[in-house]
Amino acid sequence: MKKYENCVIDPQTFPYWQARDESRRVAPLIGPESCDAHGLCTGLWWLAPGNKSEPDIHPDAAEVYFVVSGEGRLTLGDEEFTVSKGMTVYIPAGVVHQTVNTGDEELCYYFVFGPIPSETPKFEAQDWKRHE
Repeated sequence: MKKYENCVIDPQTFPYWQARDESRRVAPLIGPESCDAHGLCTGLWWLAPGNKSEPDIHPDAAEVYFVVSGEGRLTLGDEEFTVSKGMTVYIPAGVVHQTVNTGDEELCYYFVFGPIPSETPKFEAQDWKRHE
């Protein structure tokens, strides 16, 4: 095995978690578990057309989204923004955010946290199913 082989990740070969209602899925890619990254974590997050995420907040970590595909409405605090493929979003630590998919295809974000939030999602919860 090469020294940095686990640092080059193909999301097609990586497991992802899907909500049991199929409204959203997430593929954690870079982080402590996958490649011993401790200062940040990244992944892909998808939201099905017509769905919205739960309001979310990360008190101790900023987050960046790069919109890989789709379009939607993003709320940051009490302000709304239209987002679409190719856009980048910065979410400061402590800001409530929520996304609605307003398009007819999956809305996909590549997300980056820095530092890794102290409260990370627990995908083993009953409302998520792991896919290999």
